[in-house]
Amino acid sequence: MYYKIDLNNYKKKVVPFYDTFDNYKNLKWEQVEMLTEELENFQDSFGKNDWSFYLITDNVGIKAWSFIDWNKKYPYLCNRYVVPKHRNKGLGNDLVWLRCNEIIKQGYNYASIKLEDWNKPALSVMKENIFTELTEI
Repeated sequence: MYYKIDLNNYKKKVVPFYDTFDNYKNLKWEQVEMLTEELENFQDSFGKNDWSFYLITDNVGIKAWSFIDWNKKYPYLCNRYVVPKHRNKGLGNDLVWLRCNEIIKQGYNYASIKLEDWNKPALSVMKENIFTELTEI
């Protein structure tokens, strides 16, 4: 299901430190190595098609990552992933909230997201009363 996210009354949330990349060439080789397959799918989108990539790391490696596609009617929160050993600790929700924070910072009041019914952990963000089902994005 696709959802519109109404950020008009959203209160910015505290999220873990993250890096933002708008240009594929700004990623460090270690980061690219860990995410090669996924980044190959999106490298042409950096810069020219208005995608932003967000990366949460620690001193050991990558914990989670996600994208925003700025080309849709509402900025689209897409492709969030949490490394298995870091799951069930709230990072998936943090990936949603950090992108909501970024969208507000860019001056938007609405966003969109796809949440699959089968993915129960991902649906936990629905506790916030800011989601409205969409028929198209």
